[in-house]
Amino acid sequence: MKKLFKVLSLALVAMMLVACSGGSNGGESEKPAEKTQVVFWHTLTDHDEEMVQEIVEKFNASQDEYEVVQLTQPLDGFEAKVYEAVTNGTGPSLVWLYPGTATEYVDEGFSLDFGQYLTDADYKNRVSEGVYEASTDYSDGKLHALVCTLTGSIMFYNKELLEKYNLEIPTTWDELYDACKTVVDGEKAEGNDIMGFGPDSVDVLGIDVLYQSGLSYIDANNTANDWTDQKFVDWIDWWKAAEAEGYFQLVDPEGYHSGPFGNQQYFCYMGSSAGMNYITPNGFTIVTGPVPQVAGGRQYAELTARALVGFAKGDTTDAGAAAFASYFTQPENNLPFCQKYSASTPFKDVETSDVYKDYFNNSVAQQAFASMLDYLYARTAVVGQTTCKEAIIQALKTAVISGEDTLTALTAAQAQANAALSE
Repeated sequence: MKKLFKVLSLALVAMMLVACSGGSNGGESEKPAEKTQVVFWHTLTDHDEEMVQEIVEKFNASQDEYEVVQLTQPLDGFEAKVYEAVTNGTGPSLVWLYPGTATEYVDEGFSLDFGQYLTDADYKNRVSEGVYEASTDYSDGKLHALVCTLTGSIMFYNKELLEKYNLEIPTTWDELYDACKTVVDGEKAEGNDIMGFGPDSVDVLGIDVLYQSGLSYIDANNTANDWTDQKFVDWIDWWKAAEAEGYFQLVDPEGYHSGPFGNQQYFCYMGSSAGMNYITPNGFTIVTGPVPQVAGGRQYAELTARALVGFAKGDTTDAGAAAFASYFTQPENNLPFCQKYSASTPFKDVETSDVYKDYFNNSVAQQAFASMLDYLYARTAVVGQTTCKEAIIQALKTAVISGEDTLTALTAAQAQANAALSE
């Protein structure tokens, strides 16, 4: 795990240029060679997808060797779909996921090493030591991911409801419960049906609380042995009671909470800072705050680095994937993408620009993100991490929504995680 102040302590500027040339044969014009196709999968939608398409079109027009095809995939089950496709030989050249994603593919030889095609000036010298470590933290130490954005979960609140009930932004889970109870009870007394709080990412919620409780999601020995600790069991049972009372909701039928929150169906929710641009507040003002903490526990919130991760397809295709990935990270592309994505940049040559500074200083999402700099950490990247993520999500859903005994659900999930981690 790496603290964000290390991740955001950035280094030098760089640039790259991809050029290609045509040829002739005895003065006769030749038919242009077909471009090598590079397939890029992601789950981005709306304005984010439009931004990606714009960058893809500019890259395709900038040279004659490669044609990038971007394909939007469903969010649900995306990582599993990528794994199945890549291991079956039918996967894409690039995906938009996490640096740790490559961990699952390196030892089997599926991961693309961007370092074969990029210089230090293209990437290493432009990011911090922490970001570069996250990009190379694999068994072979090679560059298998290019980090493009930094985000994390923050809290979104309805400002008018905070003011109506004379509430401060909560700093602990207990304070959040009290605030939700006050708002929900007050609004329902006036005939307004509203939910208190919900998280966008069930896994982030569970992992945050584990570490805040002084426990580990995956420990230094690559085991998940803390999931059944009584402190975590008790916290999940506390959540179950709050959900039964109508103040918390683990999963919204719409999936993401940005839509229902914008329609005043929630008092607040916890979601990625990247979700800011997806909220359309209907008759209220958004204010943001830090992730609540376990009272008396360790301060912890999760940092999310999003990256381009590549898969080896052959020299020509791999060179094209690396060329596009490098193009994607250039300031003229990374800056507007971060603005659209509501993210922080890992690149110093972007971070130091006046346009970026103005964007950062005027974004309530970025200000909430920055308020947690001292205790933001990246998730452990190990083989088996995808199974661990799905296991903890299923355990919380089974315990809270299906009503199964919490310890029973966590015991099964822990066993599943440890089996994956031991492979």
